[in-house]
Amino acid sequence: MSQVVFLETPDFHVEKESCNIHMPMMHYHHTFELYYLYRGEREYFIGDEFYKVTEGDVVFIPQRLLHRTAGRDVQRFLVYFSEAFLARFFTPELLESLPIDKPFVFRPDEETGALINGELELMLRSFKEGTAPQNEALLATSLGRLLLTLKEARNHYVPEFYTDRRIGQIVRYINEHYHEIEDIEQVAERFYISKYHLCRIFNKNLGLPLVAYLNTIKIRAATELIQNEKLNLTDIATRCGFNSSSYFCKVFKNEKGVSPAAYRKQLKAK
Repeated sequence: MSQVVFLETPDFHVEKESCNIHMPMMHYHHTFELYYLYRGEREYFIGDEFYKVTEGDVVFIPQRLLHRTAGRDVQRFLVYFSEAFLARFFTPELLESLPIDKPFVFRPDEETGALINGELELMLRSFKEGTAPQNEALLATSLGRLLLTLKEARNHYVPEFYTDRRIGQIVRYINEHYHEIEDIEQVAERFYISKYHLCRIFNKNLGLPLVAYLNTIKIRAATELIQNEKLNLTDIATRCGFNSSSYFCKVFKNEKGVSPAAYRKQLKAK
């Protein structure tokens, strides 16, 4: 059965290469992701929106946000950077001004595209020279200039219309109301369609069962609440929409590989 996948990424990484990888599964990282496509076409589903990406576009995906992508034979820059990396070099005031809280696709004009490509090439050269402090400082400088360019320059991207807008609406509903949803019949009733039809169109468009997506959203929220030691596991299960503590523990272990109690102990040890 297809599931949502967590992909481990380093605190900072940049690469430039031809890519023939098809990533149809929903996945997420603990880092921010910046993707610059300089050859080819690709489709993204990020959060609850579809995006058509073509040559010259920049895709930005916030940390821990579920997404999937489709398309082959592309050439691209790929940059991962973590919150911890940003905090080492940027003040809180500068971080608040950067456009990193929401996903977007940016389509530059020719001049801005040249600036973006130049910063990425500089970033790549600094990254290949190693992790010495001066190289990391150069990486942060280029990354900061790039993010500020994406914030200040005009975005020429126009979203394309997708025929089945219900998928985005369904995903948005789950993201916002997961703590109230005890079974998928509630979602089907909300959108006035049968449970069977809901599961079919969800799996067809996103490549995984609706219940797998719903459980991932709930467990992702649970991992945040577990950091609060004042909350017991039963309270956390209830807040995340599980009507049974035992089922919560089972789903959590399937998702994370350890029980909620063991996960809390790991966090405390760190």
